[in-house]
Amino acid sequence: MKPTSRRWKLRFSLGATAIASVSMVGILASTGATPASATARQRSASTGAVVSLAEGAQGTPNFIMPFVTGANNAEANINLQYQMWPTLYTISTPKSVDAINKTLSLAYPPVYSDGNTVVTVTLKPWKWSDGTPLSARDITFFMNILKAEKTSWSSWAPGNMPTNVVSWTTKGASTVVFKLNKAYNPTWFTDTELAHLVPMPQQAWDKESATGPVGNYDTTTAGAKAVYTFLKKQGEDTATYNTNPLWQVVDGAFKIKQYTSNSFVALVANTAYSGPDKPKISKFEEIPYTSSTAEFNAVLSGDVSLGYVPLNDLTETSRVQAVGYDTVRSELEASNMLSLNYHSPVVGPLVKQLYIREALNDVMDQPGQIKAILHGTGGYADYGPIPPEPTNPYMASLQRKNPFDISAARKLLTSHGWKIPASGAAKCVKPGTGSSECGAGIAKGKTLTFALLYVTGSGYLTATMANYKSDASEVGIVINLSQQPFNSIVGDICGTATCDSPGWQIANWGAGFAENYNSPYPEGAPIFENHVGLDYPVTAQFAALMDATKTATGSNTVKAMRAYDKWVIQHQLEVWQIETYTVNTVSSKIKNVWYSPITGNVYPQEFVVK
Repeated sequence: MKPTSRRWKLRFSLGATAIASVSMVGILASTGATPASATARQRSASTGAVVSLAEGAQGTPNFIMPFVTGANNAEANINLQYQMWPTLYTISTPKSVDAINKTLSLAYPPVYSDGNTVVTVTLKPWKWSDGTPLSARDITFFMNILKAEKTSWSSWAPGNMPTNVVSWTTKGASTVVFKLNKAYNPTWFTDTELAHLVPMPQQAWDKESATGPVGNYDTTTAGAKAVYTFLKKQGEDTATYNTNPLWQVVDGAFKIKQYTSNSFVALVANTAYSGPDKPKISKFEEIPYTSSTAEFNAVLSGDVSLGYVPLNDLTETSRVQAVGYDTVRSELEASNMLSLNYHSPVVGPLVKQLYIREALNDVMDQPGQIKAILHGTGGYADYGPIPPEPTNPYMASLQRKNPFDISAARKLLTSHGWKIPASGAAKCVKPGTGSSECGAGIAKGKTLTFALLYVTGSGYLTATMANYKSDASEVGIVINLSQQPFNSIVGDICGTATCDSPGWQIANWGAGFAENYNSPYPEGAPIFENHVGLDYPVTAQFAALMDATKTATGSNTVKAMRAYDKWVIQHQLEVWQIETYTVNTVSSKIKNVWYSPITGNVYPQEFVVK
């Protein structure tokens, strides 16, 4: 690796989550948009305490309605929404990655019957903030909208919810019965399907306009579409978040109180919250920072109670500890990669060639970047779709191979009809589809030139991308780098449900971008099947391998996952890159803080301020 001058993990579920993001972390702050001294704000554990969350520098909340589209599927939005409208099941506890969190979940554990083809879900006796009981109708309300607008949902993938559910019916006031189209692995269906559903207040939101009456419009396809269109428009209107009565009907621990144009958010405790972990603080704020440097300056000044150490400042952890913080490392269950646009008219024919994808991976020096840029401690190598951390049994053995090899990349290109000059881009000199030719759709004189778009705001990401550009140039691969804010990148690339914009070529979504599974069960649909414009063209063989990861049970589960992992690695579907840890700074003044390895969420209703 050449010397170089790289959670906010995006929850982008190509998938969720997406996707990848610097972890959202809490800070103790003033009641306004500008953080004040933590020392001045610390109080005894009581309803008067104020705690806030440092928004990642690469993305800020801009969509409140908890039916998330691909264009709005960032962790900043998910974390905000969860505080008001929790998912049906919360997966993970402070001690277990893959357990159902019985305290935070809205329903009792699901019951599987009829050979895993019927799933029964019974809600706990919780209430909405307007006093209405949480009911089975709130689940079917979400499901009816999902059925009408499935391709708009960020967690949708072909063959998954809702298309794999034959019917959903209420059984009494609190129970919903799902009949599936075939038997599925219960762990997969619970963690990846049920855990993404969000009961929504049908008695307040089943409307087609702001002034129209509440009805049962969602029970028809046309009505469900009209309700969705109305709610989506309201959810995008950030100027009305403070006043819109829709967003005051919640079943979560907090309600929105204030939202400003710079994305500052203030939430107040929901006094009608039904959970056993009643908020012990009165206000939870989310504070925007223009850069990770600005956030870190606040940490070093002692102005925040919970923050994070930017990855390019990991050598400064002793200074952080001297100011009075503990440092706690966390990570998301995610795979990290550069997305390739197989549908681009410019580079699509190039990235469809396996040998070119192999060469693009061969010039990505993950171990060198970890050592030189992340100081050997800020991340780990990731060479495939099964997350290497947290530890799991699903990885194929060949995933641990480091492919960084400049000479191998040169050989791949020259043996397939490319001439590599002393400087500049390699050119195709042998067009055609033979084994020693450039490949289908690649004309003579075509150059290996790619536009790589990555997110602003991270020194470490800039350094890793500069290193990648430098190493790629040694084999005639020209990488033209450009930057945009995260929200702009998502809007440009995934402004449509299929993320099929032809203008982009290679995308790196964030400082530590990752396709977050939002589940401890890392099957392939969240990465490869959700959005046409971001996905490898799925073959019948590949589809069968992914389907097996959803249906296999017992010992066959590990076999199916490893077979899928091996196939993806052998075909190098994406350019894999380092995955990062988040080094959180936690004041001894705040207790009961933990970070979900599945969503990156924090749970401020459990915080105790001393």
